[in-house]
Amino acid sequence: MFNFPALPDHILIWIFGIILPFLSGLQSEKLQGKIIFNESSRRRLYLANSLMLALSGASILIVWFFKDRDFKFLGFNNAIQFSTPLFLVLGIFILAYAIDIFFTARAMHQKNENKEEDWFEKSSFLPEKYRELPSYILLCICAGVFEEIIYRGFMVTYFLPTDAPSTFPILALLAPSVLFSMAHYYQGWTSVLKIFIFSTLLSWIFITSKSIYLNMVLHFLIDLISGVVMMLSNSQGRGTRDRGQGKGITAEM
Repeated sequence: MFNFPALPDHILIWIFGIILPFLSGLQSEKLQGKIIFNESSRRRLYLANSLMLALSGASILIVWFFKDRDFKFLGFNNAIQFSTPLFLVLGIFILAYAIDIFFTARAMHQKNENKEEDWFEKSSFLPEKYRELPSYILLCICAGVFEEIIYRGFMVTYFLPTDAPSTFPILALLAPSVLFSMAHYYQGWTSVLKIFIFSTLLSWIFITSKSIYLNMVLHFLIDLISGVVMMLSNSQGRGTRDRGQGKGITAEM
């Protein structure tokens, strides 16, 4: 591609790959355990993060526009190249996600059975009530669109080999995943490993399909399904606790 990468691209790699994730991780680690999440704070978090993601993704698009580059190189390509390798990695991705969501939901159910009634508010920013869903869905859309522009469209393209295009793009697969997953170190190494695996699979899907649209849909669905499953699991667990305590159940949605 003509004039890529240029100085603005190197700066953006440092900003989105190292500086912002590092500062965000430090801030999240500092606040961990000190914030009690409730409906109001989660809504504010969803809206603030949606705005931040939109501005971040827009900065990539603005640089692309003023550099007069073809947006197809960012993955805005309607002709998705379906192939056996793409179906293979899609199958791996779906299977891995199904296993992860199953064990995560089961762990949440166990916490509910143990009557850890306040764990959700102290540890989860996922929605708890149906009326939180509109702002959460907005966040899912922004994450699906703009995080894919940053970490797949831009970063994967940045690390793709240009001197030997036929070479297996190991750096393009791993570098964005390492940068993204390490920003979540405060969540523990298990979360870092899971995020790294899913990020790598998404990069593989992007490289194989030659389009970013499939990534955006998958990313959106993952975030949305995770939020809804956790919300329903938590609601079901609380209903079980209330019945066990002989209390009436009032649905708050």
